[in-house]
Amino acid sequence: MALGYLDIPWKSLMVPYDEEDMLIKLTGKKMLPIMDFGDLITNESLEIIERLDSKNILGMELLKNTEQYQKIDTLLDKIGKDLHSLCMPYWIWTKEFNPTSRNYFQKKKEKKRGPFRDLIKNKDKFLTDLELTLKEVEEHLNPYFISDFSIFDIMLASHLWGMYIFPEFQFSGKLHNYLQDVKEKCKFEYHEDLWNLKK
Repeated sequence: MALGYLDIPWKSLMVPYDEEDMLIKLTGKKMLPIMDFGDLITNESLEIIERLDSKNILGMELLKNTEQYQKIDTLLDKIGKDLHSLCMPYWIWTKEFNPTSRNYFQKKKEKKRGPFRDLIKNKDKFLTDLELTLKEVEEHLNPYFISDFSIFDIMLASHLWGMYIFPEFQFSGKLHNYLQDVKEKCKFEYHEDLWNLKK
């Protein structure tokens, strides 16, 4: 999303979810995305964006505003808690996974969240809690998070977008329009690189 907004051409190189050795060798831990700047190889998304945003178009200094950063960070934690529990049982069937990496992902995530079948059984609670958080999000949109379009909106939209995969959920008109606006600004198609993979 940041690359699209900054008009930086890019191509993602997909790594199977169960690939560990290469990632750990590059950065010391299994985490994506990874970018090699020559003098630095990093998997910290915000650090990558800050390096690429040499003209500070996205207002990266907002991350140093303790009060505003705390607002977005708290909301993202609340969103992730429910959204991940709702969507993980669906995400594992995207093209990102093959049978081996799907099994690896499910076993790893079930250690933290419990069996996926139980997540599905408890979906009503997750949906109720997420709806409350999304109402809180809407209160901060004016029309973007805080005010002008910034790194905060990329952080927020990238978390929310995954919820479009959940079949029994619809965003409010305000949030849907917000996400579509961010999508247009960022020239962004969710998992477009995956859709274009040959079967």
